[in-house]
Amino acid sequence: MSLGLFVEGQSDRDTIPILIRKIGYRRAIRCRVVERGSMLSADRMARYVHALSDQHPDITCMLICIDGDEFTPDQLRRRVVQPQRQLNRTASVPIGYVVVDRSLEGWLACDEGALRAVLGPRARIRITGNPESHREPAEVLRRVFRDNRKRFVKTRHDPLIAQRVSPSAIAARSATFSEFVQTVEGIDRGR
Repeated sequence: MSLGLFVEGQSDRDTIPILIRKIGYRRAIRCRVVERGSMLSADRMARYVHALSDQHPDITCMLICIDGDEFTPDQLRRRVVQPQRQLNRTASVPIGYVVVDRSLEGWLACDEGALRAVLGPRARIRITGNPESHREPAEVLRRVFRDNRKRFVKTRHDPLIAQRVSPSAIAARSATFSEFVQTVEGIDRGR
């Protein structure tokens, strides 16, 4: 039994499995990077889904994690309904979509304790409002790192922050992360 996971980039590929493990999922995770345009096309995603299923017949469900980018989570949820329905009609395992805020960094910036663990105990962390509400969450983290005389590199720092996050701290501030937690917990219970 394993989970098929589709994400948008290298940083997501290296970080989202860490978050899934933090939530408590212990089985294998088979992760692939797919460009965002394909994630919104049932026909293109069907090819990726079938290829991953053929390569790993132990996959029992699949999760597609898509960044909100310029869309609000509600707008993107509406856009993925049709592709998800089409994929689930043709796939041999259940497939779900999860909206990853505007970007993964929106989730990570919600846990100031994790940021402090990466930047140091005396780090200045000034984030106004909810990071999930910022149009460019990666820029929020760049600024926090700059304020602490460090350079933010998402492919290096996203996984480091994820290793130190508390899922409950993120879920307390992020509705999309709460949905992600519920989805992963449901997968782990076999639903």
